[in-house]
Amino acid sequence: MAALRTIYEEPMTSGTVRRASACSVAILVTVTYALLGAQAPMIFGPLDVHVPSPPHPFTVADVTYLVYELHITNRSSRPAAIDRLDVRDRNATPGAPPLLALEEEALLAAIQPIGPAPARTERATIPPGRAVIVFVWVTTRGRRAPAALTHRFEIRDVTGAPANETTPPFTVLIGAPLKGDLWLAANGPDNGVGHRRAVLALTGEGRIPERFAIDWVRLFADGPTFHGDAWNNASYRAFGAEALAVADGVVVNTVDGVPENVPDPVKRSVPITPATIGGNLVTLGVGGHRYATYAHLQPGSLRVKKGDKVRRGQVLALVGNTGNSTEPHLHFQITDGPAAFDAEGLPYGFTSFGLQATSHDVTAASHLAGNSIALDPGMIAKWRAIPSRVREKEMPLEGVLVSFPER
Repeated sequence: MAALRTIYEEPMTSGTVRRASACSVAILVTVTYALLGAQAPMIFGPLDVHVPSPPHPFTVADVTYLVYELHITNRSSRPAAIDRLDVRDRNATPGAPPLLALEEEALLAAIQPIGPAPARTERATIPPGRAVIVFVWVTTRGRRAPAALTHRFEIRDVTGAPANETTPPFTVLIGAPLKGDLWLAANGPDNGVGHRRAVLALTGEGRIPERFAIDWVRLFADGPTFHGDAWNNASYRAFGAEALAVADGVVVNTVDGVPENVPDPVKRSVPITPATIGGNLVTLGVGGHRYATYAHLQPGSLRVKKGDKVRRGQVLALVGNTGNSTEPHLHFQITDGPAAFDAEGLPYGFTSFGLQATSHDVTAASHLAGNSIALDPGMIAKWRAIPSRVREKEMPLEGVLVSFPER
């Protein structure tokens, strides 16, 4: 069977790092797709290429050296083999040869796997979720270094998958974190929301742990998130809801003892620091280097501790209003590391949920109610009068109204 070949060649985006200083060379990773044989091309490229430190050119005997490393992680669920790596001067004329071409033995010599070392001939094949370092050593004649470099990868899918097989849409498929209807995906996945743009650098490197996070708030049937006193957490429908384990797993971290906030857009019960930003929380390892975090929980409501094994659907704690939170809600996210706010946020899919209203419909029916949101009760009645549209293996996006299975 013909193998799928993917050629990377496009401007570096948020999945990679571009760094340059006055004395360094800008690094670009660029991606295009090409097809070898009859297979359909990959929808998403599998590699996450990271440049920890750009090259700082130096010259010896009229030869300029560019020395740096490429950290490459296979973010897909299938192994990927690098067949060739070209390093090019971004400003070179079309058709100019690469500054460095690595393939076959030269490529194998440049690659160092992270973790258990495979056979030398397998070094260029990166298993799912694994990473390698490519040690790059470029030389150019003369004393002038290129202003920017681009990198072109030729990648093969080596699974031998049939032509009509599709890549799984999510790296992790999970159960519901809550139960019941009228849950609003506030600050959900969207390119313009605060979660998407929140770059945190808690240990010296910027990460976006909340890239696909959702703040789940719950509405009453007549539209608002609260009844009665807006300054009382118990007035809010989400307050006290059970937060459920989305998969079998192990509790890797908990925080408890952070006091409740009074519902307010600005005021908090404690200073917001890296230790308190999530309030009381539970982080659950769900396998495959994926971690589910439940934040802003009620103090004293945690029913698990670090090291506990849990089953999908098990109650972990109760929804509260602690940490950097304006009103009772559940902040839920999946990351690639156990430190909830010092890891990269990853997409996920729920096995199923009911779509009660689209973001467009919710926006059209919404209005402010105090410092919170409310929806038109007539529209809610209309949505509840018909069965929810069942969505499977999907991630809810910003502003949708959903129902989760009752247990």
